[in-house]
Amino acid sequence: MIFKQILTVIVISVILAVGTNLVSPNRIDFIGKYRSLSSGDGPIVPPTAEKGDPPFIAIDVAEMEFSNYDAVFVDARDPAEFECGTIPGSINIPFEYMPEDNLPAYIDSALGGIAKDHQLIIFCSGEECDLSLHLGRNLQLMGYSRVAVFFGGSREWEKFGLDIERRVPCGE
Repeated sequence: MIFKQILTVIVISVILAVGTNLVSPNRIDFIGKYRSLSSGDGPIVPPTAEKGDPPFIAIDVAEMEFSNYDAVFVDARDPAEFECGTIPGSINIPFEYMPEDNLPAYIDSALGGIAKDHQLIIFCSGEECDLSLHLGRNLQLMGYSRVAVFFGGSREWEKFGLDIERRVPCGE
């Protein structure tokens, strides 16, 4: 008797849950449409990499960190390139425009005062751009302990079909 009641409650709950999901504007697909998380190539490491540099991460690791909403993504390119297309939610700290004096205050302000042990993922446009490496080195020297460089950058991000945030229309 009690088994029948429990089974009835479970069946009714499942029917209500499925029905609610079908009409919800925030509906969850029953069969997910997910791409493989592995590019199979590992991280892109620049020829200028040196011992002691921040670790380099691959697209699959960058995407996982992005999906977890824990890491702060930092775009090292100039503001015009940043506005043209970046990883969604990224902060722009243009390496070539950083002030020479009072750099720690500038970085602290740009990062919103986050803790120095917070995960930072630095990137720029891709393999031809080493601004991310230079910014990563500087952040490490300033005491940020969890800095990683996504050297594939925004080009690799877009190549893998991931969203790009475009704030202004740009020509190709």
